[in-house]
Amino acid sequence: MKKTLLSISFLLALAVVIYHRWISFNVFANGDYTYYFSATIRNLSIGYSWYSLTDVGSVNFTLWRMILTFSQSVFANYNYALNISEKFTVFWPTIIFANIISFVLLRKILKSNIGSIVGTIIFNYNTYYLVSNQAFYLYSSAVWVLLALLLFVNGLEKTKRYFYVLSTLSLLVAASYDFRVAYIGIFVLFFYLAYYVFFIKKFNFTLRFLKFIFFPLGTFFLFGLLNVYWVLPMFKLGSLTSNAVLDRGLFGNEFLNILYAITLFHPFWTGVKPAWFTVEPIMTYFWLIPIFAFLGMWLNRKDKNILFFGILAMLGIFLTKQVAHPFSSIYPWLYSHLPGFNAFREASKFYFIIALSYAVLIGALVSSVFTNFKHTKIYLKYCFVFFVAMLFLWNIKPILTGEINGIYTAKTIPSDYLTIKEFVLKDNDYYRTLWIPSSSTYSIYTVSHPKMSMASAHSEYSYWNDYISKFPLYKYSEGELMVKALNLSFSDNVLDESSIKYIFVPLQDKTNDEDFFIFYGQSRQYYINQLDKLHNLKKINAGVKDVAVYENKNYRPHVYITNNLETISKKIPYKNVDFKFVNPTQYQINIENIKEPFYLNFSEGYDNGWKVRVGLFNWIDAITKNNYFVSDKYHFENDANLNSFYINPEQICKIQNCKVNKDGTYNVSLTLYFLPQSHMYLGIIISGFMLFVIFSYLIFIFGKQIYAKRKI
Repeated sequence: MKKTLLSISFLLALAVVIYHRWISFNVFANGDYTYYFSATIRNLSIGYSWYSLTDVGSVNFTLWRMILTFSQSVFANYNYALNISEKFTVFWPTIIFANIISFVLLRKILKSNIGSIVGTIIFNYNTYYLVSNQAFYLYSSAVWVLLALLLFVNGLEKTKRYFYVLSTLSLLVAASYDFRVAYIGIFVLFFYLAYYVFFIKKFNFTLRFLKFIFFPLGTFFLFGLLNVYWVLPMFKLGSLTSNAVLDRGLFGNEFLNILYAITLFHPFWTGVKPAWFTVEPIMTYFWLIPIFAFLGMWLNRKDKNILFFGILAMLGIFLTKQVAHPFSSIYPWLYSHLPGFNAFREASKFYFIIALSYAVLIGALVSSVFTNFKHTKIYLKYCFVFFVAMLFLWNIKPILTGEINGIYTAKTIPSDYLTIKEFVLKDNDYYRTLWIPSSSTYSIYTVSHPKMSMASAHSEYSYWNDYISKFPLYKYSEGELMVKALNLSFSDNVLDESSIKYIFVPLQDKTNDEDFFIFYGQSRQYYINQLDKLHNLKKINAGVKDVAVYENKNYRPHVYITNNLETISKKIPYKNVDFKFVNPTQYQINIENIKEPFYLNFSEGYDNGWKVRVGLFNWIDAITKNNYFVSDKYHFENDANLNSFYINPEQICKIQNCKVNKDGTYNVSLTLYFLPQSHMYLGIIISGFMLFVIFSYLIFIFGKQIYAKRKI
C-alpha cells in the first residue's frame, strides 16, 4: 500500500511540474478551446434545445454538455469568467484524476507498481493528447471513461451491482465533456463484458444470469436513460442521425494511415508543437512503441486480461487508420450505417483505444522484465524502465521549455476587447454583432447580443453561403469574397433583417496567436478600407484603440411585424411589437389594436420547430394536444433564411379567445416557441428522476454498509 501511495504521489508531482502553468487563474485559450466571459457563460443556453448565441441560431447539438455548462454557470453567477471556473471543472480535476485513475486501473490489471507507473506515463503523455489538448475536453472525457472501465471490471469480478451504477455515472460525466469519447467507452465496456463472459469467466448460461449478464447490461440501459434529456429532442427533430454537424463528409483521409496509428504518433506532431494540417514524418524511435507493446502482449499471452487489450489495440489501430488500406471501405460503411458513428468525421478520437491498450501492454512488458528476468541486474532493469518512460516523457519537453504555445501558454486579453465587452453589455436592446473576417476568442456575446463571423458565414452550412457562393472561389481570396458579400444589392437588407447593429474588424493579435488575416488572403487594412466605402455603415468611436467598429443604424429588432412577407430584395416598412424574452426557446408577444392580417418576423435561423401559439401556453399541451399551434402552412422561410409567420387576427380569434376592442380591432397574445424544447423538458424529467433513483440507491447501499460496520 505504501509503494502504491508513493507511486501515485510521484505521478501527481510529475503532472504538477509538467502543467505548472495551469496551476493559476490565468487565461488559457486556443482554437476550439474558447474563452468565455462570465456574461457569456450565464447565457450558454443551459437546458435549451435552441442555441441562440452565435450566427442566427441553430439547433443545440451539444446538449450533452449541459452538466459541465451548468457547473461553470454557477461560477459565472458570481461574475467569475472561464479562467476561474475551468480550473475547478476541467483543468485541475483532469490533472489529478488522469494520473490517479489510470494508475489504479493499470495496477488492477498488471498487479505491478512499476509497470503501472510506466503505463500511466504512456497514456497521459503520448503525442495524441499533447496535440488534442488544444481542445482539452477529449482528454478530460477519456479520464472518466477509464474510471467507468475500472468500476465495470470491479463489478464483474465482485458481482456487486453498485459498481455498475457508479460506472454509469462515470460515463455520464465523461459524456458531459465529450460524448464521442463516452461513445467509444460504451463499446469498450461492451466488448470487455463479452470477452469476460466467454473467455475469462467461461460463463455457464444456466447459472447466475443476473449477476454476469443482466446487471452489467443494465449499465448501458441506465446510461441511455440518463441521456434521454438530449436524445429525445434530437430524435424528435430528426437530428439524432442527420444534422448540419453529422451530415458532413469524412475529413482527414490524407492525414491518417495505419503507420501513424500503430506508432501512436499524431500526424501533426513535430516534436516541438503541432503543425496543423501538415503531415509530419514519423520519428524513427516511435517504431519502438508498437514493438514494445506487442512484445508485452506476447510475453503475457497467457494472461487473458492482457490479451484482451492486445485485441483492443488492433481494433483501435484499424479504426484510427480511417480509410487507409487495408479494408479501406469499412470505415465509410460504419460512418454511414452504425448509429452514432457519424459523429466521428475523422478517426483520431480512436487514438484513445490505442493509448489505453499500449499503456497496458507496455506496462505488462515492464512488469515482465522485473518478474521474469530474475538474473538480470536490477540497475539494467531500471535503465530499461527509464528508457521506455522517456519515449513518452520526451514529448513533454516543449511544454516545460515553453516552445509549444496554444493552450499550454497563458494569454492576456487585449484591452480593446474588454472595452468592447463593456460597450456591448451596456445596451439592453437586442442586436447582433458581425466580425470580419473572424471573431476573436475574446469577443463578447450573449443571448441579447449574439455574434456572427464572416468566416463561419462563408462555411458551406451557413445561410450567408447562398450569397457568397455566387462568386467562383478560384477567382477570389476568401477575404475578397467576404467583402463582396457585403456589397451585393441586397446585402444592406440582409444585415438589417438579421438584426446586425455593429460590425467589428478584430486585432491582428500575434501575441495571443490570433492573427486571423493570414488565413483569408487579405490584410487587416483591406477590410477596413472596404468597409469604409459602404454607405449603409458608419464608422464610430467605441472607445477602443485599434479594433475598427462600424454601426448599422437601420438594423431591425428581433421580433417585428410587416404587412407583406419579408424579403431582402427591397425594404419593407415594419412595426415594432411588444415582446418578452423568456428563454432561448420561448418569447411572449403582445400585439394590440390589430385587425388586418400581418407577418410576424423573427430573426432566428429558419427551422420548422419554431411554432406560434395563440392565447395561453403550456409546454405539456404543446406535445399532447393536436392543432395547438398556428398551422405550419403559415410558417415561411423568408429569403433571408429567417422565420416569418402569417397571422390573420380575425381567423385565429375565432378559435382562441382574443380581446376585442370597441373599434373592432384585436389584442392578440402570442407565444413563439421552439417545440423540441417540450421534449427536452420531458427528457430532463426522465433523466432527472433516474438520477434521483440512482443516488437514492447508492445512499441506501453505502448507508447500509456503514451501519453494518458500526454494528459490528
